[in-house]
Order: sequence, then C-alpha cells, then structure tokens
Amino acid sequence: GGEFHLTKWLGVGVVDGSLLACVEPFGLYSVEHPVGVGTVAAVERSLGDGFGVYRYLEDTFYGGGRWVLLAGFLGLNHAAAGRPEEAMAYLRWMAAQANGDGELPEQVSDRLLAPERRDEWIERWGPVASPLLWSHGMYLMLADELGVIA
Repeated sequence: GGEFHLTKWLGVGVVDGSLLACVEPFGLYSVEHPVGVGTVAAVERSLGDGFGVYRYLEDTFYGGGRWVLLAGFLGLNHAAAGRPEEAMAYLRWMAAQANGDGELPEQVSDRLLAPERRDEWIERWGPVASPLLWSHGMYLMLADELGVIA
C-alpha cells in the first residue's frame, strides 16, 4: 500500500504545514501511527525547505514565505519520533530567523513561493508580523522538549 496522510482538503492529496500539529503537539495521531508517519513525511517532503516550512504550495500571503512556527511543529514531531538531531536542526533554523533584538517573525521572506504577491500584503497590512508570540512559543516548546532550556 501507499503512504497514508492527512490532507489540506477532502478529496485531494495536497498537504498544509499546519497538519503537523495533528500529530505533535495535539496527538490526533501518534508519531508511530501510519497516518502520523505519513503526514509528517508528506509535509516535510512537500513543504520543507532548508529547515523552514511553507504553509502550502499555493500560499501567496506576504509572498508565501517559510513559517517559523511550522518549523517548530516539524521539530516537535522529529523529537517525539526519537530523532533529536533532526529536531535540533529545526530549532537552530528557528533561532537563526530572529532579528537583532531576538524577535522571531511569523514568516521569513528570503525564499518566497510567490514573490510577486509580497508587496500587496505589505501595502494592505504593513510588514510581516514580528515579533510573533506564537513563533516564540513554538521555539520555547521545542527547546524545552530537547532539554535546551530548563
């Protein structure tokens, strides 16, 4: 049989980065369950890029950047599956996205899926949210899981 995984919409095979949360930390499927394994693998394969994670391939929000919090979800999944080295690589990538004041953004704009769409969002709502509490929270959850912070 083929790989089973959660999908962005019923009836299609595409994934969304937020599906990672259905495995870790929310536990709809365990990291050992075939659907959990398949979902994490499909998201990482389809949306992972240099330890950053895109929301979905057609994302145009601020040009479709890689999301810090989704990297944290992927890191949590690797940690729960007994792959701390992979999880640590995601934590390091997250930390590297902080600005000079240590603030983490919602997403990073260095490798956009739809760069031609970035300016329309900036004109509408201003720059990408930073700091974003949820990005910081995911960083702390992953760091705690890996024993980096007490």
